[in-house]
Amino acid sequence: MHKMAVEIGEKFVKPEDPGTVWTVQRFIDLPGLPQHVELKTEGKFDRKIMLSVSAIMDRSLYRRVEKTDKKS
Repeated sequence: MHKMAVEIGEKFVKPEDPGTVWTVQRFIDLPGLPQHVELKTEGKFDRKIMLSVSAIMDRSLYRRVEKTDKKS
């Protein structure tokens, strides 16, 4: 079993708008099209968009927010 390129709960930002964080909510399969994901903003705005997995993986469009471990 191979790891998916994108997983539910992962967070992404647009390089030109790093203040808006988009979280992967679910996968969407559309007949005849590549796999898509639904993204939802965090914070004060409640926006959702649908985007192809290939677009979310394009670093010129979106960048993954790295997880940080809070260990003391």
